[in-house]
Amino acid sequence: MGKINQHIEKLLAYHDYVVVPGLGGFVVQMQSASIFADRIIAPLASVGFNPLMHHADGLLAIEIARSEGITYRKAMEIIESEVESIKDELAASKSYQFGNLGLLSQNENGAIIFVPSSRIGFLPGNIGLIDLYVSERQLNTNSGSRKISFVLPTARTFRYAAAAALLFGMLMISPQVNDVKRTDSADLVSLSAFKPMNVNPSSEIISSCPQLVRTELANGMIQNNDSDLYHVVVASLPTRQSAENYCQTLKSENFECAHVLSPIKSYRVSIQSFVDRDEAIRYMENLRKSDSRFETAWVLCK
Repeated sequence: MGKINQHIEKLLAYHDYVVVPGLGGFVVQMQSASIFADRIIAPLASVGFNPLMHHADGLLAIEIARSEGITYRKAMEIIESEVESIKDELAASKSYQFGNLGLLSQNENGAIIFVPSSRIGFLPGNIGLIDLYVSERQLNTNSGSRKISFVLPTARTFRYAAAAALLFGMLMISPQVNDVKRTDSADLVSLSAFKPMNVNPSSEIISSCPQLVRTELANGMIQNNDSDLYHVVVASLPTRQSAENYCQTLKSENFECAHVLSPIKSYRVSIQSFVDRDEAIRYMENLRKSDSRFETAWVLCK
């Protein structure tokens, strides 16, 4: 029991929904931020369940076959066996804990009801978001008024102060202007010194790109190992052409490992991929500090 739970959670981090043949579909849902008197609740990505989604798109079976190193047919047999076990558990105890996703239960009419977990940490939409608590504004109940006085300088005082400031400035600046040595050594500074530095941190962290392996499955579909890597994402673009053009720009700037990830509503551009999560995070942090163009870069985890 529970073999398909981890695969469903992994797929929901990349896709909007996952269909479990014979059971239903798990769908990612976004909840907007809520504002209350004492706090602001952050936006939340949750998971819903639709028992009417029975059409098998093969996504779950392909993921199980790839992760477990088995055939597509064997993966379908595992799914069918676990779905039958889940239904038996629901019929016997009326409830089933579906991993970190939530609780499945069955009412008197045999309909399946799903209660999601309050916080689902494996969804990218929930990373780094916390509720913000604010203190109530304290109103001043003192009915008495306070008198505030301003003393402005006279015109004569102002003229004396301006003259003193001018004299002080001349004394401080004149020695530098009349310094022959400083004048002889003066030179124009190249405007390139004022351009932001473009540092490529990839040369400091890694020396090669992780190999992207393309695999042809039994059903003719082509898969690669993008989902096994940790990607530093720097852009999310609406079309593949715009994403490919941006990749070419990055490669011309010595980011040789830039490539377009599998699309999910948009085309995300990975500037560098890693097999180790900590290396990906260190690369992202150095990239943010070294180049202001990538200050919003983030790591797409498995």
